Amino acid sequence: MNNVTSIIVPTRKRPQNIIDLYQSIVETRSNMYPVEIIFYVDNDDEESKTFFANQKEAPVPTDIVYGDRVKLGSAYNEAYKKCTGDIIMYCADDVRFRTLNWNFLVTQEMNRFHERVALVFGYDGVQPKGSLATHGFLSRKAIDTLGYVHPGDIGYNYSDNWLTEIYRQVDRLVYIPVYFEHCHWGVGKAKYDETYRLGSDAPHQGSIDIWHDKERLTNDIEKIKSIL
Repeated sequence: MNNVTSIIVPTRKRPQNIIDLYQSIVETRSNMYPVEIIFYVDNDDEESKTFFANQKEAPVPTDIVYGDRVKLGSAYNEAYKKCTGDIIMYCADDVRFRTLNWNFLVTQEMNRFHERVALVFGYDGVQPKGSLATHGFLSRKAIDTLGYVHPGDIGYNYSDNWLTEIYRQVDRLVYIPVYFEHCHWGVGKAKYDETYRLGSDAPHQGSIDIWHDKERLTNDIEKIKSIL
């Protein structure tokens, strides 16, 4: 078990978002605990590929996974394979870190639990405080037990609901007063672009159908219970 926090970030055609994300992490992280970022980049995303190819030195230790365009859950799962940390954050490229020493605070909270089995999350500036873990922190133990960071067949909507419900049911859903600002177009903090149109704003009936599969959800809840 280590104290590295691995941040998984699918990104598409948003070099400026990557720059802003880096900056917010560098300005707020505690040097007590290491942080790394793993980006998932689509093979057809020439803008992001060019950005990373021209990047002389990343301000945060960085690895990149290139692959086919896949659902959000699969992107997280592929990026996870490159993580070295025991604490993994599923994140978006339009998130900005606003609270000083956030990684120290998250690590201290995770350490309260056996094998760090919990879903720790903060305020995103969009959802009511403490309600939905839109961007959260999980332990390697819990991820490996479930076999995923997010269910691979769920798209940009409902996978955060899925995880939130699992950890709520096992009493390991933990809200802390740390601000991870979600600069989403829907709240006027970003321009509407192709990535939103094809991602979080796209039809997601398949994800809704999975969300209603209560037998599958119950099975995943039981897996987490088995390691508490």
